[in-house]
Amino acid sequence: MKFIALSLFAVFGLLTLSPSASAESTFRIAFSAGPPSKGNPHVGGAATANFIWPAVYDSLTRIDNEGVIQPWLALSWDLVTDTEWHFKLRENVRFSNGEPFDAAAVKATFDRLRTEEAQGFLWQRQMTYYPRVEVIDEFIVAIHTATPHAMTAAYLATLYFAAPGHVSEVGFQGLVDNPIGTGPFVSERWGPDRVTMRANRDSWIAPKVDGLEALFVPDASARLNALETDQIDIATVISTDQISILERFGHRAEMRNPTRILVMALQTREPDQPFADVRVRRALNHAVNRELIAEVLLAGLVKPASQPATKMAVGYDPALKPYTYDPDKARQLLAQAGYPDGFTFAVETVAGFLPNDSSILQQIASDLSRVGITMDVRLITYPQLLRSTLRGELGGQALMADFFNNTGDGLRPVTRTVNHACAGPNPWYCDQGIQKVIHEAEVTLELDKRRALTEQVVRHYRDQAATLMLFPIVGLDGIHHRVTHWEPWNDILNFHLAEIETN
Repeated sequence: MKFIALSLFAVFGLLTLSPSASAESTFRIAFSAGPPSKGNPHVGGAATANFIWPAVYDSLTRIDNEGVIQPWLALSWDLVTDTEWHFKLRENVRFSNGEPFDAAAVKATFDRLRTEEAQGFLWQRQMTYYPRVEVIDEFIVAIHTATPHAMTAAYLATLYFAAPGHVSEVGFQGLVDNPIGTGPFVSERWGPDRVTMRANRDSWIAPKVDGLEALFVPDASARLNALETDQIDIATVISTDQISILERFGHRAEMRNPTRILVMALQTREPDQPFADVRVRRALNHAVNRELIAEVLLAGLVKPASQPATKMAVGYDPALKPYTYDPDKARQLLAQAGYPDGFTFAVETVAGFLPNDSSILQQIASDLSRVGITMDVRLITYPQLLRSTLRGELGGQALMADFFNNTGDGLRPVTRTVNHACAGPNPWYCDQGIQKVIHEAEVTLELDKRRALTEQVVRHYRDQAATLMLFPIVGLDGIHHRVTHWEPWNDILNFHLAEIETN
C-alpha cells in the first residue's frame, strides 16, 4: 500500500494544565478534531466534529440508544395534516444570553437558514424540506414539510438552535467564536486547540460540573497519554489495542452505540472507471476479509456489516448477510469485467477516523493486492473531507465514508446526502431503478410500510455493492477512573450528565 500525504494534522502533546481551585469540577475531554466551522452548527460536519455542539446547543428532539425519539426542547409533536406538524415546546427555557426560547425563536432559525447568508450550509439545503414554519402560540410551532414525512421529529434531532437576537446582531459568522445556545455550558474561549466553557447554571439541563474543557488532539497516543497522566477525563476515539493499557491504570474503555456503517464510497458514475461495473464492486466486497479485521483489529466489538443500516434504524433487515470472503470469486468477477490483471485506484481518508484505522487500511490494501488490485491511500484534512461529503467531490476514485443513521432512519443516507443519493449535486452512486421505491418510502406516513420499503432500498444498495461495505463504526472512548457517570446517546455526548469525583 502506498501512502500519498496530501495534508497531515500536526501531532502535538497536550499543554500542561495549571492547577486551579475549580480543577476538580472541570470536565476535560479530548477529541481528534474540532468542527471546521467552530461554534456555527449549521454548516455541517463529520460525526467527530459534531461531538462538541451539544455542550452549547439543543435540538427539538434527541435520539436515544434504542433509536427512540425523545423529547428535548419540544415536549411533544402531533401530525395535524399530511404535511403539517405541531411541536409543543418546553416552557421557561432561555438562551445563555437571556433570550427566551419559544416558537418565535424556532421560526427565526428556519427563516434565517433560508437566506443568502446561509448559502452553502448543510442546513440550508435541508430547508427545501421545510417550506414554511409558523407560530401558533408562544409555545406551539407549526412546521410544514414539502411532502408527507413520517420521520420529521427524528430528522429535527440534528438541528441546533442559536439565540436569534444574537444571530441577528452578529450573523452566522458571529457564532463561530461566540456560540449562544440553551445547552448546559457557555463558551468562554474557542481557540485552535481547545475550547473552554463554564457551566450554564440557568440552563434547563444544568450540568453537574463547574466547567468543561474540550481539547483537539489529533494523535490517539497523545490522547491516551493525557488520560494516563490525569490531564483529561475522556479520551475519545482510542484504539482497541489501548484497552489493556487503560485497564492497567485503573481506567476503562466504553463503546458508543454505533450509528454509522463504515464504507469505502466508490465513484461509480464515470463509465470508463472500474467501479462503474457492478462486478468490480462485488469483487471488492468479496476480496476483503472483514471478519479478520473486525475480530483482530477491532477486538471483536463489531461484526462485518451486511447492509448500509444499523440495527437501531428503521429499515434494518436482519435477514441480510455480509458478503463472504472469497478471493477466488473476486478474481473471477474481475476477469469477467475485463480486469484479469486488476487495476490501481486511490482512496482518500482522514487520519483517526476509526480505532486502528491505519492498520485497517493496510489490511484492506493487502487483501485487495491478492486479487490484483492496488490501493493508494491519500490522507486529507477534515475540511477537505467536509468539502468532499458536502459537494460530492472526490480527488481519487474512492473515499472512506459512512452511511449515517443518527436519526434512526435507514432511508436518510440515500435521500438527503450528496454522496449516496441521486438528489445530491454530484452523487458517487445513483441508480434510477430504485428511485421509485425510495420516493414511495419517503412520503408514506405509515411507519410499517416505510420500514418495509426501506428494507427493499437497503437490500438494493447491498446487492448492487454501491460501496465496499465494512462494519459499524466503533466509537471507543477511554474513561478515567474518576468519572462516575458518562452516558452518551449514540454519538451525542450528554455533557449535562457527566460527573467526576471531587476531592
